[in-house]
Amino acid sequence: MSRSFGFDYMLEIASGSVAGHTCVNKFGENPLVAVNTTEDVWDGGGTYVFPTSATITHIRQATDQVGTDANATIEVQGLDTNWALVVQTADLDGADTTTEVALGTALRRVFRMKVLEDIVLAADIWTGATGVAAATAKAIIQTGNNQTLMAIYTVPADKTAYMTQYYVDNIPVVNRHPDGVEFKLWVADRANTYEFQLKHMRGVAEDASGVEQPFRPYLKITEKSDIKISAGISGSAGEDGNCHAGFDLILVDN
Repeated sequence: MSRSFGFDYMLEIASGSVAGHTCVNKFGENPLVAVNTTEDVWDGGGTYVFPTSATITHIRQATDQVGTDANATIEVQGLDTNWALVVQTADLDGADTTTEVALGTALRRVFRMKVLEDIVLAADIWTGATGVAAATAKAIIQTGNNQTLMAIYTVPADKTAYMTQYYVDNIPVVNRHPDGVEFKLWVADRANTYEFQLKHMRGVAEDASGVEQPFRPYLKITEKSDIKISAGISGSAGEDGNCHAGFDLILVDN
């Protein structure tokens, strides 16, 4: 498609005008990384544990919110047992939102959930295996956000991802004012049963601005590969981290 203001490759992909190409923007937050520890940047906190099979089967809400939250529709994005992309919806139980609701398709990966309603949910929503709770969730929509915050993604089968950039920062607040944060970009090629390999790292010093790291050429990431960003906090007692990170991908059909 031609445009009067010239060709913008990123705009053409985002608009769906480039066959076989799509774009992915991932952004995450871990608002409390304990000093002198390392955690992944996602709103569940801690080290993210990737399932070994399609065990992500249910969603539920943390507390009963049968008023405006009743029957709220939740979109769940992830990969099925064959690593194929699945975008599905599930409605919270209208009588008791803490009752588990089964997904139509079981997932081995989940990397985004969002609320498809004109409301702000009043309690967290979790997805995971049967009996899902905060401690076992594979994705969490926290109260007020209406979608997950995960610097985590898995490349679907029959796709190749090209990372154009990633970004990291730490926002100092009371008791979250570390001496420094070491961010690491990790990739695990699950098609070859590899564990995570370090692909890049950047540091953010105390009170320093965030960092954007472009890749020229883009970083190539093959199908069925897990991607995540971790944050390691250094400092004294009470100097925890308040970390954010994200990355941009171009997905190309193989």
